Amino acid sequence: MSDSNKEGKVDKNTLFVRGIPTNASKEQLSDFFSQFAPVKHAIIVTDKAEDSKGFGFVSFTSEDDSVLALAGAKAKKFNKVLLKVDIAKRRERKEKKASGEIAREKPKYDKESIEKRRPRLIVRNLPWSARSSQDLKEVFEKFGNVVDVIIPRKAGGRMSGFAFVTMRKQSGAEAAVAGSKDLKIDGREVQVELALEKEKFLEKKKVETKEESDDEDDDDDDDEDEVDEDGEIEDDEDEDEEDEDHKPNRQTPYCIFIRNLPYDASEETLQEHFEKFGPIRYALPVVDHNTGQAKGTGFVAFKNSQDYEDCLLNAPKPTSNSVLLPDEVSPLYVYQGRVLSIAPAVDRDSAGRLMERNEKKRQEALGKGEKDKRNIYLLHEGRISENSVLASLLTPADLKAREESYKLRVQQLNKNPTLHLSLTRLAIRNLPRAMTEKSLKALGRKAIVEFATELRQGKRNPFSKEELVRSSKHRFEMEGGNFQELLDEATTGHASVTLQKKNKKKGVVLQSKIITEVKGTGEQGRSRGYGFLEYRDHKHALMGLRWLNAHLVTPEEIFEGLNEDEKKSINMEGFSKRRLIVEFAIENAQVVRRRKEKAINFRKESLKRKADEMKKTEDELKAEAKKAEEDKKAEDVRQIIADKRRRKKRQKH
Repeated sequence: MSDSNKEGKVDKNTLFVRGIPTNASKEQLSDFFSQFAPVKHAIIVTDKAEDSKGFGFVSFTSEDDSVLALAGAKAKKFNKVLLKVDIAKRRERKEKKASGEIAREKPKYDKESIEKRRPRLIVRNLPWSARSSQDLKEVFEKFGNVVDVIIPRKAGGRMSGFAFVTMRKQSGAEAAVAGSKDLKIDGREVQVELALEKEKFLEKKKVETKEESDDEDDDDDDDEDEVDEDGEIEDDEDEDEEDEDHKPNRQTPYCIFIRNLPYDASEETLQEHFEKFGPIRYALPVVDHNTGQAKGTGFVAFKNSQDYEDCLLNAPKPTSNSVLLPDEVSPLYVYQGRVLSIAPAVDRDSAGRLMERNEKKRQEALGKGEKDKRNIYLLHEGRISENSVLASLLTPADLKAREESYKLRVQQLNKNPTLHLSLTRLAIRNLPRAMTEKSLKALGRKAIVEFATELRQGKRNPFSKEELVRSSKHRFEMEGGNFQELLDEATTGHASVTLQKKNKKKGVVLQSKIITEVKGTGEQGRSRGYGFLEYRDHKHALMGLRWLNAHLVTPEEIFEGLNEDEKKSINMEGFSKRRLIVEFAIENAQVVRRRKEKAINFRKESLKRKADEMKKTEDELKAEAKKAEEDKKAEDVRQIIADKRRRKKRQKH
């Protein structure tokens, strides 16, 4: 099969998800995958009674997003269950015969097609751990006498995922096919069929109509990935020759991929180390077959899912900022003094896509990629050329100042690769000295309202689809939530109930800041005439920039949002009307990362404090309830004693 045909059968933007709890909804599935990448849509396949079949599909806007979600979903539980996730195959329609009937079933091998010499079996879906012919022979000897076992390998010694077993008698071969329906080897279910001679197989293959395994109308078991070993055998002289056209066998279950291994790591020491987690099926350091040198990576397959999940869930997160050994890393993840990087193993195609994605990231970080990761394109946003409509409102000195500012910003970004343009933060110059941070924030809100009004009146150009998607994606990365809801809000302007609550809590302008002079005493001085506005998302930042740029600030706007006492403190002496210069702010990536980490830590501490307060309140309530109960019991005892005394007094009288 050619590479183009293979590519055509794979839907790289969609994931095929199995093992979904039957009580899960498609909204829950979408929310789960939304934490890894923006989800386009998610479905769970149901039967005629609308009951879940336990599998479904999740689509993303790009191949990069689907690969990212694939790796993330394999390491995190959904409703306390680890899902089985793969790149989906495209649905292939069945071809119609001349009579108009659809060929749904593959022709079955009949006895006439079986070799007339010794009968042979083909065993598909063989795990990588099945390397010994003797072990395989012992498995099939319960069905009859086994003459020979061949386990073909690919170039470099790689396993092919299938084997040939030659039986002495036809009855033994038929018994093996009949008795291997649920046969498992090393915990993996295998498929056993009678093998055909090559010529007969090719003749048979011409009339077969292949069906895709991920047909939505099929059962969950039918949605397993296909194994493409062709089940053909050649003459005795050629039977050891491997078939290079075979696809790699399916991924071994409960397998992890390890980075940062020492180059002298061996199978024995690696297995001994990971047996601390639980029983191991195999441990294999990766070796370059051309040079024979270790690559510093490896694979370990566990025998049960619980050990596999525990190993992944407790693994340390890779840190890019330090090469020092973190104190909090468990000794289970330290091998010969090295902190191991552990991830779920993926099939070869997905691994290739991850490598391509990581290489793209490296190129983008160096400024050599196709994607503008530093948002350099935003330099032109707000730039006013001599031929534009706004240029007629500006003086030559103002135009010159703007052009010099543009050249200086280009020079700064070229010199320092850690600098980038913010998507949500605006730098504003030419501010009146009398303007305060409170009035600047009010002006920022006014810009949004006025821009929206002018947009409805047709005075402003609508946003492009690219701008809306970029805004939604950035907000999703910063806040999480549901990507589709964010995109709907950006496109239509109507937010869901959840987003309305979140927006009301935050507001459209997150921060306003005016840079002031600092006196020798350390006191805050007067404004320097420039400041910053931080908006909730990129769309609103664009609205603010496009309305505020070259805007003439009025005295009314300086007093807007202030109370009477604040208005009295404003000094309007020497006030002159100025047109604002508004641009996307230049930020340092390292400073932004530290600010983000600080904000995350602050939120964590805040949540912890609230949890402690709730716990304290709960403990106090329990103590109060216990004391009240004890007081009630004491009062009841006093009441009983008092009643007895009264009865005794009455008896005496």
